This record gives sequence, structure tokens and C-alpha cells, in this order.
Amino acid sequence: MALINCKKCGKLFESENNILCKRCSEELDNPYTKIKNYLYYHRGANLMQIAEATGISRSLILKFMREGKLETMNKKETDF
Repeated sequence: MALINCKKCGKLFESENNILCKRCSEELDNPYTKIKNYLYYHRGANLMQIAEATGISRSLILKFMREGKLETMNKKETDF
């Protein structure tokens, strides 16, 4: 294990493969879970619909999509 600084809060922590400390990782997972649950029931939702329904910023949703954590059925809605 290596000691690294969390990319979000800067806290020093032991990491195997994470770039975020446990606390920041848990904070990030909460919006992710909320989005995944919404998409489970609204499979064709676009970026704007997800943001409005969950209250999560479009930029964070796009970040999850770029990281490959999320995917929508209609990719045209998110292409800028």
C-alpha cells in the first residue's frame, strides 16, 4: 500500500488503487447510487431528465458517464 493524498480533499491515506479517501469515495457513491436507481426505472432518460429528477448536477452525471460508470440508451442527448 502507498500513502497518497486524496484527489478531492487532499487528506493523506493508504491506498491500494483508489485516488479518493474512504470518506470522499462514500460521498461520491451516494449520488452514483441515486442516479443508478433512477435509471433502473427510467431506462431511456437523458442527461437533463436525470439531473432534474435526482437533483444531481449535469457535470457530475457527465463525469460518471466519462468514467464508464453510467450509460444511457440514447447517447445523442449527452453529446455536446
